[in-house]
Amino acid sequence: MNEEFYIGWQDKAPKSYGQWVKYVIWTLVVLVPLIAGLLVLSQRGFIASKYEIARLQTLEGILITEPIPCLKIPLGKNKVFKQNASFWEKLKVTLKNDNVGVAPFQRILLVGIGKKSAIPALEALAKKTGKSLTGKGIRLMGKLIYYDGVVAFELGPQKQFFQGFSKLKDEATKPVQLGKATLRGEILDPKCYLGVMRPGEGKPHRSCAIRCLAGGIPAFFKAKTTKGGRQYCFVLDQDGRPINDKLAPYVADEVQLCGAVEQWDNWYVVKADEFKQLMPYWGKGMVMCK
Repeated sequence: MNEEFYIGWQDKAPKSYGQWVKYVIWTLVVLVPLIAGLLVLSQRGFIASKYEIARLQTLEGILITEPIPCLKIPLGKNKVFKQNASFWEKLKVTLKNDNVGVAPFQRILLVGIGKKSAIPALEALAKKTGKSLTGKGIRLMGKLIYYDGVVAFELGPQKQFFQGFSKLKDEATKPVQLGKATLRGEILDPKCYLGVMRPGEGKPHRSCAIRCLAGGIPAFFKAKTTKGGRQYCFVLDQDGRPINDKLAPYVADEVQLCGAVEQWDNWYVVKADEFKQLMPYWGKGMVMCK
C-alpha cells in the first residue's frame, strides 16, 4: 500500500493532504464569523439612559443640600411644572402618595462635574453669597442625566451654574414611612448608571462606581422586585447620613439590604441597618435580616 507523504520543503503537498487542509480552512471560514455573530447577538444591550452632554439648561426649584443634595421642583399647576411638562411626560415620571395621588414635588439629584458630589460647589456658593441655601428657591444651570424616571442634574462650571434666586418657597413635605424591608439588588453610583457611562453597572463598572462613591456621589440601589422588575432607592445609614465608605466594598455584587424604607416625594430611601453579600448558591427564600 502506497501512502502519500508530505515533505515540508516540497512546492506542493500531496493531493489528499491538501484537500484535507482545504476542508479545515473552509470550515473555519464559516464557523468563526458565525460564532462571533452569535456571541455579539447574545450580549445584553446598553440601557436607554441619557446624558445631555452638549446641552446646558436652567432648572428652577427649591434647593436641599443634606443629606442628599437635590432640587425640589413643584409639580401640578405650578408654572415651573407647566414650562417643563413635556420633559416630565417624556421621562414617564410616576408620582404618588398625597391626597389626590400625586406627589407635590419631583426631586432631582444634584451632582458635581466628574466623580464629585455637588456639595463642594454648593458650599462655595453659600460662602460667596453669604446665605444659607437650604430651602431657598434657586435657578441652577447644568446638564440633565436621566433614565427610567429617575433624574440627575450635573452642575455646570463654577462661574456659570448659579443663575440667581427665585421666589419659590419650600413647602416642607414629610417622609412617608413605608416600614421595614428586605431588598436584593446592586449598589450603584447614580450619575454613571443614569447615563454618563455605559455600562454604568455590573463588574465592568466596579472601579468607576467606587471612585464616584468616594467622591461623595450618593449611593444608589437597584432592587429586584418580586415580578422581575426594578425599583430604585438611595441608601443612608439608620440615622439618615451617607454611608458610602461602608458600601464601597459591595459595589457591583448582589447584595441584600435590610432597613426602614421611606418615600421622599418621588424618591425612595432605605435607611440600612444591615447589608450582606449574597452568594450564588443561596436559596431565593432565605431571609437574613433580623
